[in-house]
Amino acid sequence: MTVREAGVLAIGAGPANLALAVAIEESGSAELADGTLLLEQSPDVKWQRDLLMPWARSQVSFLKDLVTLRNPSSRFTFLNFLHEQGRLDEFINLGTFHPYRWEFSDYLQWVATSLKRVRIQYGARAARVDPVLAADGSVSGWSVLLTDGDEIRCRDLVVGGGRDPRVPEVFAGLPADRLIHSAQYRTRIAGIARDEPVR
Repeated sequence: MTVREAGVLAIGAGPANLALAVAIEESGSAELADGTLLLEQSPDVKWQRDLLMPWARSQVSFLKDLVTLRNPSSRFTFLNFLHEQGRLDEFINLGTFHPYRWEFSDYLQWVATSLKRVRIQYGARAARVDPVLAADGSVSGWSVLLTDGDEIRCRDLVVGGGRDPRVPEVFAGLPADRLIHSAQYRTRIAGIARDEPVR
C-alpha cells in the first residue's frame, strides 16, 4: 500500500471533471495544475460508453463543450479538436450543431490526452472516502482509499459520480433478459441473437 498526496483529487474523468481539469490547467497556476489528479475506473475516457451507436447524435450543441462558454479561445474547444483531427470541414458541411455521440466521446479522450500538467490515473476506483480532521475537529482534507489498497490524501475533493445504472427497486427482481438499463444498452443488445423475433 502506498500513500500519496494531491492538492485537488477528482474522482471520475467524465465531462464535468474534465472541464474542471481544463479550467485548472488554464488557471495560470502551475502549482495547482501539477497538484491535481483525476481518478478514472476505466482504462480510457469514453462518454456514455454503451450508448455510442454509430448513428446516434448528441442532443446538446457542440458549443456546450468543456470550455467554450468559459473560454472560447481555449485550445480545448470542440472545434479545435476537429481541426487537429482534420475533420473540421467535414463537420461544418454536415449543417448541424449536434455531433455524433462517438465524435464527442473522441473529443473527451482527446482532451484527457492533451492535458499537460493535470494527471489522470486510469484503472483506479475509489472504495472509501474519509475526512481528515484538524486538531480543532474541523475537516482539513480527505483520505481516499482505492480498491487496490493505495491511499490518496488531498486538500480538496471533487466527486463526479457518473451515470452508473440505478434500477428502481420495483424492477430490480425482473429477470436479466427482461430488463436493460440504457447504461448497458450496446453490450446487452449485442448479446441478443439476431435470428430471434423482434418484439
